[in-house]
Amino acid sequence: MKPLVQRVVQRAAGINWYCEVRGQGPPIVLIPSGEGDCGSFAKVADLLAGRYTVWTFDMPGFSRSGDPPTWDGFSWEMLSGQVAALVRTLEISKAAFYGCSSAGLVVLDLVADTPDLVACGIVHEVALSRENPWRSLLVTGFPDPDAVDADELATVVGSVFRNGMNDNAEAWDGLGAEYHRRLRRNYGTWVRHYVPLVNRSYTRSELTRRPIVWTVGGFSPIWPFLSNFLTAQRVGIEIGLLHSKHFPQVSVPEELADHIDRHARAHVNV
Repeated sequence: MKPLVQRVVQRAAGINWYCEVRGQGPPIVLIPSGEGDCGSFAKVADLLAGRYTVWTFDMPGFSRSGDPPTWDGFSWEMLSGQVAALVRTLEISKAAFYGCSSAGLVVLDLVADTPDLVACGIVHEVALSRENPWRSLLVTGFPDPDAVDADELATVVGSVFRNGMNDNAEAWDGLGAEYHRRLRRNYGTWVRHYVPLVNRSYTRSELTRRPIVWTVGGFSPIWPFLSNFLTAQRVGIEIGLLHSKHFPQVSVPEELADHIDRHARAHVNV
């Protein structure tokens, strides 16, 4: 029997956030990555809901959440501060946080800047670019959002998400027509406001304020995520593997749920 999903709109940091909550128990927060939509977490959240209260949400400016008050000066630190504000308004005192890609940066920033909210951080293929020697290649192939129409942009970026970042196109398509209609609107926001950003350079002190569990995909090419290895090595964190590419919540939801559960239970009261 699938758990009940409660859908709420929560006001925090000047943003109307679309949120979903399942289950009962210690809190886990699942943060969406560049697609910005929490729909891809449905299976993982259902699997975790038997032991945890599982929160997830659409990111600011994506899908069913409202725009942030401004995109001027937008940064990963600004976004993580907005997520922290949301978590506080939900009266979550401390949670395990999961995020891949850009959401992984949010989790790292939460560990560094608001460790009082974090029981542990669980990250996968963080979108670190500063320490990657192939940094310029990470943003090639995406159209200029000011030079192409929205349909062309959505088609090109959607193909990258479906076929490049994901190792199971059938599972990606299986997220449903409505989910992908929302994503077609989101891709331009991602390219315009997220792709150009460069993360800060984290110190050992910042990334050891709370436990971090770090993975990359065993089916992913190494070069886009070389900075994950360099940063983790510099701060003394081991990196493991999942049997996936960039989106384990899509291709291996059971494995990801087990991974999150195994590490969250070591740091929260289950």
